[in-house]
Amino acid sequence: AEKKPPMGAPPPPPSSQLSSSNRHHHHHRRRTTTTPTTSVSSKARTKMYQARRRVLLNVVLHACDISNPCKRWTLSHEWSNRISKEFFNQGDREREEGLPVSPNMDKATADQCDTSINFIDFIVGPMFAAVRRLLPKTEICVSGLQSNRNVWYQRLEKKNSNSKGVLNEEDAQAHRKKWEARNDAFSEILATARKQADEARPQGSPSPIQTIFSLPASPSHSSRSPSPSSRSGVNEGKSQTHSKRNTTVIKNRK
Repeated sequence: AEKKPPMGAPPPPPSSQLSSSNRHHHHHRRRTTTTPTTSVSSKARTKMYQARRRVLLNVVLHACDISNPCKRWTLSHEWSNRISKEFFNQGDREREEGLPVSPNMDKATADQCDTSINFIDFIVGPMFAAVRRLLPKTEICVSGLQSNRNVWYQRLEKKNSNSKGVLNEEDAQAHRKKWEARNDAFSEILATARKQADEARPQGSPSPIQTIFSLPASPSHSSRSPSPSSRSGVNEGKSQTHSKRNTTVIKNRK
């Protein structure tokens, strides 16, 4: 029989609202790597730069939202514990309501170390690799991210070593190869981002995001508004014409 919620209880949210889609994260990361074309008019280019300002602000805001793995370990670990508890509470609620339990929210199967490393490898790492190219000073975030991932990996390995005998030798070897490949891939992503950012930016030059924000925020008015010097020349001409007219009027009156 279908289990009904207690009287007065709010209806359960649909399963589509109970889990966060990774497409939202990758949407922002892809937009940071899109290079604008330069073969456009000045007005169109200005509008494009205005749009890219908004995109970059959204990207930086989203990076802040998922930046917990970049913080110092004690703070990052504390919030990871709280998020895991929230996830497991949601998984329990979904199970009570007869809904499919969302990924990483089933406390019977989810592992905090594995979930944290996956979050870093597939969400936070690629995002901050892209942000690192725009803001070189975010290197402190990338370094913190790499350090925290190492701690999670050490804990995962310790947990796996304590459960020795659960996996046969073949499965254990496949497990080691998988994580070695994951570790190498993550290190390569960060190393490539650092190298590309440092090679593309000469020493002492502004960062790419500073270049974007230093561009004009609105179309140039040079074609419509004369410069101060030209305005003064126009005013002088008007004054001379006005004086000549007054002199002519006075002569005619005489």
